[in-house]
Amino acid sequence: MRLLIISILCVLLTTPLFATQIMPLNWGYINFNPYHFNDNDKVEGEIADVVEQIFKKAQLRYTPIQLPNKRAKLYLEQGRVDFTIVIESYVNQPNNYLKSKLPFYLIKLGAVCRNKNYNIQSVDDLKGIRLILLTGYSYGLDFELNEQNGFNVVLKAENHFQALRALEYDRGDCALGYKGPFQAEEYDQSKLNLHFFPMDEFPVYLYLNKKAANADDVMKRINNAMQ
Repeated sequence: MRLLIISILCVLLTTPLFATQIMPLNWGYINFNPYHFNDNDKVEGEIADVVEQIFKKAQLRYTPIQLPNKRAKLYLEQGRVDFTIVIESYVNQPNNYLKSKLPFYLIKLGAVCRNKNYNIQSVDDLKGIRLILLTGYSYGLDFELNEQNGFNVVLKAENHFQALRALEYDRGDCALGYKGPFQAEEYDQSKLNLHFFPMDEFPVYLYLNKKAANADDVMKRINNAMQ
């Protein structure tokens, strides 16, 4: 009988059923329509759909937690959320995380401006222009967009919608942000004849805090599910 019990336990330990008993992970995400946003207490969006598909294939569960941008970053560093999906420059201490081998999505960086006659192809072309930034965003850069580096930052907005409103009230000439969220805002941009100048495209990866339970196994399953 003892031998039979041991044999049964060995089978259970090696079956996929046992492997799926990992506790749900906490996904710290920000309101970033159309990529991920809260809709009636459920996360929706283009990146959210990819997350759902990958985690289902990997036989993993997760609980999405919407947070303000700065708090999402802080909670990830503190281990209060297990993972997030962001561009590389968002993560301050990459050695504290496991990074997915493949990106989950590509997002486009650019500037929305009141003047369509600007010649803007890179961040450096925004020097001398009254610039509106988004609070807590790194923009894939390894330097600050500030006066010391030649930028005239007149306002920091909480989100893309507020940046557009600031342009409407002539509080800046251009707002730096991402094409998808600018286009997704329910805002009549036509009355200002705003123009989007594309600059760059960034992959977003899943970053899993190494302190998360079974982190190595979780990331292995995610990477396998993405192949």
